[in-house]
Amino acid sequence: MSAQDQHWRSRARRARAQLETLALSDPAVQMVSIGIDPERRGQTPALIVHVRHGATAPAGLPDEIDGIPVRVIYADYQIEQGGPT
Repeated sequence: MSAQDQHWRSRARRARAQLETLALSDPAVQMVSIGIDPERRGQTPALIVHVRHGATAPAGLPDEIDGIPVRVIYADYQIEQGGPT
């Protein structure tokens, strides 16, 4: 991995931590991740706030943190039960 990639990943992790501080206090938010921009507005990965279906995204979320776009997706996640059969 190049030094530039390592720098970007470090920056993205710091931005995610900032966003977690803002968003995870809202019970509708299930997690915050770094990934492919679900809106496909650019080539840069995005910070993704995962909000429960039917809920409202927290007020005051920034559009970006340190140049990394913030996106909201709505989904319901369940813990998978059991193991291999």
